[in-house]
Amino acid sequence: MLGLTILVWIFLLGIIIGGLIVFFKNKKEKEDFDDFSLESERKKEKKLFNRENNEKDYNENNFKYEKNINLTEEKTKYETEKEKKIEKIITDNPIIKWRKSPWWIVIGIIVAIIRFCDGPDNKLKPTEAFQNQITNQNIEDSYKKWIDTAEKYEENREYEKAEEYYLKAAQYNKEIYMVIGQMYYDNIDKEKGIEKLKEAYEKGAYSAAGMLGESEEEKGNINKAKEWYKKGMEKGDLYSQNSMAILYEKEKKWDEAEKLLFKGAQIEDTTSIYLLILLYFETNKEAEMQKWKESLFNKPQRKNLSEEARDIVLYATGSENDRKYLKILLEAEIMENQGRYEKAEKLYTEAIKYNKRAYNDLGTMYYRSYKNKDKAMELYKKGHAEGSLEATYSLVIMERQRGNKSEEEKLLKMCAEKGKVSCQLDYGEMLNKNDKKDEAARWFEKAAAQKEARAMFKLMYYYFYDKKDQEKGMEWAKKIFTEKGLLNLSGEMLSLVNDIIYGK
Repeated sequence: MLGLTILVWIFLLGIIIGGLIVFFKNKKEKEDFDDFSLESERKKEKKLFNRENNEKDYNENNFKYEKNINLTEEKTKYETEKEKKIEKIITDNPIIKWRKSPWWIVIGIIVAIIRFCDGPDNKLKPTEAFQNQITNQNIEDSYKKWIDTAEKYEENREYEKAEEYYLKAAQYNKEIYMVIGQMYYDNIDKEKGIEKLKEAYEKGAYSAAGMLGESEEEKGNINKAKEWYKKGMEKGDLYSQNSMAILYEKEKKWDEAEKLLFKGAQIEDTTSIYLLILLYFETNKEAEMQKWKESLFNKPQRKNLSEEARDIVLYATGSENDRKYLKILLEAEIMENQGRYEKAEKLYTEAIKYNKRAYNDLGTMYYRSYKNKDKAMELYKKGHAEGSLEATYSLVIMERQRGNKSEEEKLLKMCAEKGKVSCQLDYGEMLNKNDKKDEAARWFEKAAAQKEARAMFKLMYYYFYDKKDQEKGMEWAKKIFTEKGLLNLSGEMLSLVNDIIYGK
């Protein structure tokens, strides 16, 4: 309706402008006809009779020479021509023509319809608009609560309850159906998970195609995996596109993989850029790897760069031992994904020689693939004893799942003091929940110094609402907006910060 309104108003504006142009043109011509000055009379005689009028030569000799000219007849003829000219100008006026035309009735009807459709009864009254805004905010708040609650239930292995809250959130975000399918696949029953993922795809959660492709890869059904990836790619799903690229890498089809990843990197997809860096690491293209590393870390408002991805990129461009560790790690992950666990275990064990973090990688394989929590715990403890902060953080999560709060807090503080950014953030959050806001803010500042966007976001709110320091709060808002290479920056955060900075 808005488009029709705009077109009609443009049309009417054109008629008005055209009418004004004709009006002023006619006015000018009428003034010319009423002007009996010498210069004007010469112009009129030239225009009406196609001849020159030299007043200075009007004498008796001229009259004798121009025998055929009768001045009385000429004057009458002149007046007649003048009246006809004026009448023609008036009758040729588009406005006069349109007034006599039935199109005026049509235009009147169109304008009436537009006024009716765009009238007060069809517009939101201020109270209604405000009510809608409140409703939308309530939905957004509810959505966040549902997701947070679902994740807590999932973390505590209360999957039925988790699904209940995920389904509430799925009413407003179709991709949550994929999350439900993934939860079933990873934690409950793989076949049931596949069913849920197929349902998710049918409901419009197209990233489920990537998950279904990966499930077929695990079974060794490579062609079926590619079919699912292609389905997702046809729907514009980047997860499926990146999964296809990873499959091409496994097949050593580097060019095909590079094309897909480059396509995602061109639209600034963080995962595509990360995977492209790893591809160049595998193919020993140092210059390209460094170029994309700069792109990944030196851009403000880069969304969804995880601490894990950052660390892996730093290993790829780090010392010789870092690179050896990463080379083995990538191969071990492929073996694990293919279900070749013995080979994967040997590789993870070998990687420990180059980086103690590999204890955490091996423990995670036992937890994820063997479902052996006790062995995983044993390996995490070994890694913790050897100084792996990743292993320490995994222990924190295990103790949290067990409900062992005192041990969780002890390990978390230890890990935070040693500088792991995710531990600093979590420890600050723990203090915050215990109403130790000032102490929490100090830990958030430590995490923010390591470019953790979530910590910056918490500091922004701390200064705005707890300290009532608008200037300091705005400083943190601007940092989120302008600082390069932030970790875990979400689109939602950017949107809220944008509203704060620009006063929306």
